[in-house]
Amino acid sequence: MLLRQLAAVHTRALFLRRLPATSHIHVSIQAQRYSSSSVNIDKEIEAITDLATTAKDEMDFAEESRNSVYYNDDKRTAHEAVDEMTNTYNSLLDRLSESDRKAVETRIGIKIKEIQSAYEIMTLNDLED
Repeated sequence: MLLRQLAAVHTRALFLRRLPATSHIHVSIQAQRYSSSSVNIDKEIEAITDLATTAKDEMDFAEESRNSVYYNDDKRTAHEAVDEMTNTYNSLLDRLSESDRKAVETRIGIKIKEIQSAYEIMTLNDLED
């Protein structure tokens, strides 16, 4: 029970901090490595920020539907949104030089980890139910 209360407080704190609204930008994920000079880092960060906002929204929907018939579908949608955000973020990091990677991690890395942690807490709450 204490774990659930701590998780709820932590999750609420994460969601109170809003990510800036940005325009929707399509990010093409390709397996090949690019030099940092060919990557428009700011546009990709904006796209990842959009994905993070979507992931947070989907997690909110799932939390609101907890104990209802919609919860499993909402949680699955949240999981997919978190995975898409994570994969896009990791793809960007893989294509960057070490210095650019550190700069991106400084700009949005904490937000990404917070959202991932919030999803993990939501999953842990399911185990207690």
